[in-house]
Amino acid sequence: MPPLGPVSSVLEEALRKEVLQQGIVVWLDVHDHYTGFVDGLIAARAAGQLPYAVHAYRGSHLALLLELEEVAGGLERTPLLLHLPGFDEDSVRRTPLLELYAAGRRFRKALDTLITDAAAGRVPPALIDEARHRGLSLSAADAWLAGLLHEQSGGGLAQLRHGHAQF
Repeated sequence: MPPLGPVSSVLEEALRKEVLQQGIVVWLDVHDHYTGFVDGLIAARAAGQLPYAVHAYRGSHLALLLELEEVAGGLERTPLLLHLPGFDEDSVRRTPLLELYAAGRRFRKALDTLITDAAAGRVPPALIDEARHRGLSLSAADAWLAGLLHEQSGGGLAQLRHGHAQF
């Protein structure tokens, strides 16, 4: 799995904990903020780098149900993350995924809350509030926080401003 940014790392840790504790976790991503991130998790699972299965709706209920047949249909409880972009509590009830939704635990993490969780205690609260109100994507939030942390650690422009850069 490629290294995750500081915000994505917090998200993956929260997901890992929830899935390993609950077994089946359903992530209704109504605004489709996390599809790229989940695609990375799917690739990491395929490479054997995640201890839980990751499946996602990508336009076909049938394709997803066929994928899930091996994971969710057995006697053994396989830890599973199910990502459903574009769905909310009402729309998922009108799908063939209702049974899994009812059997699992819903994961909730708003992007602005995730930014706050990842940045709290690491950057000043005023900067966190500013970032939350800018409507950042997950990748932009990762870049924002990584840049601030790099600057705080004395790297990049902070070194140049203080005349400490080495070439």
